[in-house]
Amino acid sequence: MVNLEEVSRKKEVILSSIKMRGPSLPVQVARVLEVEPLFASAFLSELKDEQKIKVSNLRVGSSPLYFIDGQEGMLENFVLHLNQREREAFELLKKSGFLEDEKQNPVIRVALRAIKDFAIPLRVRVNGESKLFWKYFGLTDNQALEMIQKGSRDVKEEVKEEKKIIEEKKVKEKVEERAVEKKKKTQDREFGKKVRDYLSGKEFEILEVLSDKKREFAAKVRVDESFGKQVYYMIAKDKKSVSDDDLAGVLRKAQFEKMPALFLSRGELNKKGKEHIGEWGNLVKFERMKF
Repeated sequence: MVNLEEVSRKKEVILSSIKMRGPSLPVQVARVLEVEPLFASAFLSELKDEQKIKVSNLRVGSSPLYFIDGQEGMLENFVLHLNQREREAFELLKKSGFLEDEKQNPVIRVALRAIKDFAIPLRVRVNGESKLFWKYFGLTDNQALEMIQKGSRDVKEEVKEEKKIIEEKKVKEKVEERAVEKKKKTQDREFGKKVRDYLSGKEFEILEVLSDKKREFAAKVRVDESFGKQVYYMIAKDKKSVSDDDLAGVLRKAQFEKMPALFLSRGELNKKGKEHIGEWGNLVKFERMKF
């Protein structure tokens, strides 16, 4: 069996490190865990899927930053990694608190759309027309609306209605969240059933089911190959695109069991996924399911 205690321990180490350090790169997490960056990325990807950490749109080199809820403000420490136009848009937005999109020059408009960690879109009705504003990420919607109201006579009355809409939207979202959670608890594992049928059609024998979730199914499976029976640590995910992080995740778990890995998906390998298979194809296999 996978050493779940060890996996859980490593995840706790990652969370503790990010709490102390703040937004972190995979290579920094790898140093803390004393593992290869590829495996650190796999742990981080799992924590993100579990909604225990978040990932930035901003890149330091080619890597995103991973952080926990409440550390969004610390991303400001990395604005130097934005390009020149993006930094200009960031400074302009931070100074004013909000910007009306159509009043900005084309370069700034493009840059605002690129700095998603810091520029949050907000639509406000002005004279019956919906207009796009960008608010500084440190402000709430209501704070931004109050600033817009003070800065423009045209929106004074309609901002009141906008605030009402925001509050009603929050209530609706909470109701919908509860409904989704209730549905999740009662929903049959249709994906797992389809994977079982697929494996059966391919003459795979399921030795042990490890997890059966809405969009993921994991098991130890056995199949007849040219040189005898081969056992795989298999994970199937309902994804449109399979990345190197997905493959590294199943490989890491398979290595705990000292067996090769098999990843099944209805989607295709992306560029990095194909590169990963090219490098690690002797240890991890990929197969696209068709159902």
